[in-house]
Amino acid sequence: MWPSPVQALAIAAKEWRVLLRNPHGLVTLFLMPAIFLLVMSFALKGTVAGKAPLPVTGWVQEDDSGFATQWAQGWLAKHPAHRYATRDELRQALKDMRVAAGVVVRAPLLDAATGRPDPGRIELWLGHRLQPAAAGRLQAELSLSLLQARAAESAPATEANGIAMRYLYEVESGRRLTAVQQSVPAWLIFGMFFVVIPVAGVLVQERNEGTLARLATLGVPPASLLAGKLGAFMAVNAVQLVFMLLVGRWLVPLLGGDALRLDIHGGWFLAMVAATSAAAVGLALLIASATRNFEHAAALGGGVNVLLAAVAGVMVPRALMPPGLQEVSAASPMGWALDGMQAVFLGAPQASDVLPRAGLLLAFAALCLGASAWLLRRPTAD
Repeated sequence: MWPSPVQALAIAAKEWRVLLRNPHGLVTLFLMPAIFLLVMSFALKGTVAGKAPLPVTGWVQEDDSGFATQWAQGWLAKHPAHRYATRDELRQALKDMRVAAGVVVRAPLLDAATGRPDPGRIELWLGHRLQPAAAGRLQAELSLSLLQARAAESAPATEANGIAMRYLYEVESGRRLTAVQQSVPAWLIFGMFFVVIPVAGVLVQERNEGTLARLATLGVPPASLLAGKLGAFMAVNAVQLVFMLLVGRWLVPLLGGDALRLDIHGGWFLAMVAATSAAAVGLALLIASATRNFEHAAALGGGVNVLLAAVAGVMVPRALMPPGLQEVSAASPMGWALDGMQAVFLGAPQASDVLPRAGLLLAFAALCLGASAWLLRRPTAD
């Protein structure tokens, strides 16, 4: 039997009216994709743009010969750069992001047998947020500059390729930076924030079945209710975390990838895990408290998490983002978590690397829990 056009149009009109009365659905359908499009467009801009700008470099000159001094001074006069006395000072400058890359000129720069500059005596250190295109250009420009400096002395010149690049993690740990070591912290955070789905399911069910109302009549305040849920779902996050670490450590190598290295600072790792989990569960409770059915909570929570992940550098590594968006990403909850986690997984973390981010995450969690408690005190009837 063929459908009736009149009935089909009437049903379609009914669906449109229902959708128009559903602000969460409208946000998910229109606003979230538009914001995601904008974020990803700017995030990927650096990967398809033209010539990347040269990054600010820090220089440590361990060779005080005339040629090395002349070459370093020539670079410093033409490009944004700073001098540092020791490798430790340069490492700290890279950690603090005062420079984006480091150049260490080892002695002797000139080969004793040939009198030519040896590119192997130059170490190029890269900060974790340096765009690959900018790193490649810096390597090429350094090689060309070295070649030109030697030619200016009217001496035989050879190709000055072979300047090796290493990320700060590789400098500090002595190990190669792998994709799994870089990506696991990001996806750990993303997975922890998706606790909104089970949180929403439980809270909506309790509201619809009258459990919340009965608890209120028994004198259980919203603060106690939220504290219990916070502890329960932080424990769920802990199990999730262990599972993800096992996947990175054992399953990825079985499938042909690099194994996740777990020789990290345990204390700072646990601090970041606790703070990130509290922020993730706090946000999930806020979204669940602000919505009245599971579909709305799941759609809104999923959309918010995807947007936060895109901005923070989970979906697109920060090294591929333009500098302006990198600054924005550092001001988001997932960005705080990512900074702290990467400090643990990609280097030798210090209190200054972890505590400020953990503090911001705990403050965010407290704000979300306070707003959730206020929402749960409202009448349940809509």
